[in-house]
Formats: sequence, structure tokens, C-alpha cells
Amino acid sequence: MYKNFKTSIFGVLLISIMLFLIACSPSEATIEEPTYQINYLTDGGSTIPHQTYVEGDTIILPDAPTKTGYTFLGWDSQVPEKMPANDITLKALWNAKTYTINFNTDGGSVIETITLAYEASIDHIPSPTKVGHTFIGWDKPIPEKMPNEDITLKALWEVNNYTITFDTEGGSTIPSQTLAYHEPISTPEDPVKDGYNFVGWDADLPDLMPAENITLRAAWEKIIVESDETFTENFESLQSIKDSGENSSEYLDYDYIGQSYVRWELVNARIDLGMKQGGNAITLGGFGNDYTEAGMGRIYAENIHDGISYLHFDARLPFSPKSTYPQGPGKDKAQNVLIKVFINDELIQTLKFENDDVAHKGYTFKLDNLNIVGTYSLSIEVSSGHRLTLDNILWITNKNGEAQTDPITIDFELSSFDFDYSENIHVVSDIEFVFKEVHANIMHADKELDYMDSSKGSKVARFRGNSNHYLSTPTAYMYNVEYFDSISSISFDARLFGSDSFFTYDSVINVYYQTSTNDDFILYETIDDLTPYFETYQMDMSFLFK
Repeated sequence: MYKNFKTSIFGVLLISIMLFLIACSPSEATIEEPTYQINYLTDGGSTIPHQTYVEGDTIILPDAPTKTGYTFLGWDSQVPEKMPANDITLKALWNAKTYTINFNTDGGSVIETITLAYEASIDHIPSPTKVGHTFIGWDKPIPEKMPNEDITLKALWEVNNYTITFDTEGGSTIPSQTLAYHEPISTPEDPVKDGYNFVGWDADLPDLMPAENITLRAAWEKIIVESDETFTENFESLQSIKDSGENSSEYLDYDYIGQSYVRWELVNARIDLGMKQGGNAITLGGFGNDYTEAGMGRIYAENIHDGISYLHFDARLPFSPKSTYPQGPGKDKAQNVLIKVFINDELIQTLKFENDDVAHKGYTFKLDNLNIVGTYSLSIEVSSGHRLTLDNILWITNKNGEAQTDPITIDFELSSFDFDYSENIHVVSDIEFVFKEVHANIMHADKELDYMDSSKGSKVARFRGNSNHYLSTPTAYMYNVEYFDSISSISFDARLFGSDSFFTYDSVINVYYQTSTNDDFILYETIDDLTPYFETYQMDMSFLFK
């Protein structure tokens, strides 16, 4: 029993000790597992706090970040479903949004919409144009970089002013009008001129100011003494030829006596439709013939009596690009067709249509102040390769006119001198002239000789001021040393010269006169419509000696 007692006590003690030890050992519930973080780098976007997980936890991603002007594309690496035993750093990926710049040009030229990414640099934006207006800017500043919104810019405009000038060709002065674009134009009073009746302006006066400066020139009809007569050739007597069935579309040479009892010699001509429906006219063809080596069509009268003071005729291009009959559009452009009027075999004037519309519809060409007395010849010709319809040739006699002296022709054919950068005297056509910066040698034959023919020769005078020579001045000029006793008119042919890509369109010709060596030169007329093509310019100066 004692033995068992001891054993029991020992057992109790042992058990107690074990319980004590168990009671004193750490509990499993207080052991902490390691945690890991997910860090979010939003690259300038909205902030996302980091997340903490224990290994194996299910990862729940936060809401996507936002960033001004960008679209969130995702994170830079795959996110696992369960948290691994390490930290994770995720970086946001972005795509810049695009926005547009729209342009409201308020009736101006179209500027295409520009589409750019947010914060992209906005390059130079072209300025629009608008007829009759000047662009002064946009209604709001243009940012340097694209903002996070669409932009609409509206053009701001300032209306332009233009001037209409009235050139009365020696008549009473008509004040010019300076008006804003599309402002109504006031009809001026008719000018007056001694010895003439005003018949209108050379172009229609527009109701509203166009988007350009314009000049209207007065057209005058000389007052004829009662004893003079007016004759008209309208070719209506050609109807009998048409009725007989002999009319032909061929261009033929033949003589014809009309209602004015003038014998007309027709070269390369055919009967054609008149300017008015049902009427008759003649069409001249600029084809090769026995009279000249070059192509030419003409109507010619060798003997017309009682002189001529006034001539007009209707003309049109039947084969212009605007033609609707007889066969549709042709190739005779207005700018290429020359109409030459000869009296007594002297070229009086070279005429051209203003444009293809005028050439198609027809135009009345008028020549006054002719002052030809006695019996004379008259020829109207069309230049090589072209066709011209003529109708209603009207002329007024000049029974009381004074005979003109022979005209003086200033011809550079026998002259030869280079550009003088200081004034020098050269003799041309037996007359002494002062020249400055004028050249009378052939420089570019390929450009000059195309214009020349047997009557013009092969040389021209070149006026070239404002050259790169250090002594050059802006103006090149010539004037006669000795005074002329009198002068009734002057005429000359002129054109711009230059390369195919460059002509000095700002050049002008100023014509001056001087009545005494003690007086200054007086400006008579300025020609500012020079083109690369030769034109004939004629000026009446008879008033200087009345």
C-alpha cells in the first residue's frame, strides 16, 4: 500500500507538472503569419492606397485610377488571383485621349478640322481667306498644347475698302468712290467734253463694290458737222447668195458690193450668222493666203471717199472656248486673237477682246478721232490661225477735216545702243532723243521675234529701271531733245518682258508732255495694265495745240 501511495503521489506530481508546463507554453492562436503588399503606381493618375494580404489570400483589385486627358488601359503586369509570398508593384498604363479643333470661318475658305492627342503641340494654323475681307484673327487664343476638350475657333474679319476710279479721257472730272466691299455704288453724273457726246463707260457700273479696285473709262462720240454722212455695212444683201443655194462653209476669196456701194475684197471669208438672230455677217479665217506669208483673214476696201472720222464694228469669236454654236467650244481664246485695223495701209490700232465671255457674246469696237480726209483704204484683219465674225461696220465721213501730216515712226531697227545709266543722246529715226536705262540691241531673239513680222522689223527697245546696277534708278525713260511743232496723237506697242515665271506686273508707263523748257513735265496718262503680250496704246493729244 505504501508503495502504491508513493506511486500515486508521483503520478499526481508528474501530472501536475505536465499540466503546469502545458499551462505555461505559448498558445497556437497567438502566432502571426507574414503579410505582403500590393503597391499601385498611377503615373500621375488618381492615388490608390496600397493593399496588404497574407499569402494565399484572394486579391481584389481596387477601382481603376483616373487621369486627366487619358484613358486607363490596365496595369503593366498580370495580377495573380492569390497573393504570393512577396510584394507586388503595379504601374498604370495610359492612352492619351484625342480631341478636335473645329474652325468656323464665317463664310471664308474651309480649314479642315485638326485632331490631336491631349497635350500634343498645336502647330501653326493657316489663316482663312474671304472675298472682300481681311482676316484679323480668331475669337479666342489658340493654346500651345491640346487641352482635354474639343475647341471651336471662329474667324474674325474686317471688311476691305476698294476704289472705283472714273477716267474721263480728257473730259470733266468725276470723283472716285472709295467704298467697303458690297457697299452700294452711286451712279455718277455723266462727264462732258468739248466736241464730243458721252456714250457711256467702257464697262458696266456694278451695283455693289466688288472685291477689287476698278477703273471705268469714258467712251465718247465725236460731234460731227451736219454735212458729214454715216454709212453702215451690215451684210444683209448677202441673203440673196444664201437664198440661191450658193452659200458655202468654205473660206473663200471674193469681191462683194454691199448696201453702202463700197467694193469689199474678202480674203478667207464665208457668210455666217449675224449678231442678231436671222441676220447675216461674215467670218474671217486667219489662214495662209497669197497676200502675206503668215495666215490672215481680212475685209478690205481700196477706195472709200470723203474721209473718215469715226469707225465702229461688231465682232465676236465663233470658235471661242465659250461658244455654243456652230459646233460648240473652240480654241480661239480672247487673249490670243488680234484684230488689226489699217487705214491707208498704216496700222491704226490693234484690238483684243477683254475675255472669252465678251468674245463669245460679241463686242462693239469703236475708233474715233481718226481725222482721215479724202479717199482712203480700210482693212480689218484677224491674226493668224484664228477666226473672227464681223457685222455692222459703221463709219462717219470727214468732209471738213484737216489733212494730217505724215506720221513720224520711231523705229529702232537701225539703232544700236546698250543700257545707259546716265542720260545719253541717241539718234533714232533721224530724231535726237535722251535715253536713260534703255537698250536697243537684240537680247532674246526667241522671245522678241515671235511678235515681229515684215512690217514690225526685228528689234524692240527695252526700258529697264531699278536694275541691280549701282547707278540704276527706278525709272527708265526717253524724250525728244527738240520740240515738235504739233502733235495730234501718239501710239505705240508695249509689253512686259521677263521669263515665263516672272514678269514685273507692277511696272507702269507714264506719258508726259512739256510746253516750255521752263516748265516741268506734266503727266498726261498712266498705263498700268501691262501684260506679257504686246498691246497697242493710242492717245489723243490734239487738245494741246488747240
